[in-house]
Amino acid sequence: MTHYTLSIAQAAEDDLRTAFNWYEEKQEALGRRFADHVNDAFNKIVENPNQFQVRYRNIRICFLEAFPFGIHYRVQADEILVIAVFHTSQNPEKWQKRSDP
Repeated sequence: MTHYTLSIAQAAEDDLRTAFNWYEEKQEALGRRFADHVNDAFNKIVENPNQFQVRYRNIRICFLEAFPFGIHYRVQADEILVIAVFHTSQNPEKWQKRSDP
C-alpha cells in the first residue's frame, strides 16, 4: 500500500484561512467546525486519493460534507498537492489557473 504525503499550496492555505475567518465571524466555533471537516476530508484523501473523481485534467475534487467547499488536489506518485479549497459557487476558471503552478 502506498503511503501518501499531503502538501498544501500557499494559495490553498489562503483559501482555508479566508473561509475559516468568514465562518468565525458568522458564529463562534463555526470556523473550528469548518476546519474539522477539512481535516476529515484531508484524512480521506490521504487514505485513498483515487477515490475521488478526476474533474479537470488531472485535478480531483473532494467535496466537504457539511460545508459547500471542494478540495481540489493533484496526485503525483506518492504526493498529494492541494491546489485550492473553493466554495462550490465560485467560477472554476479561478482555481484552474492554479493547476500548473
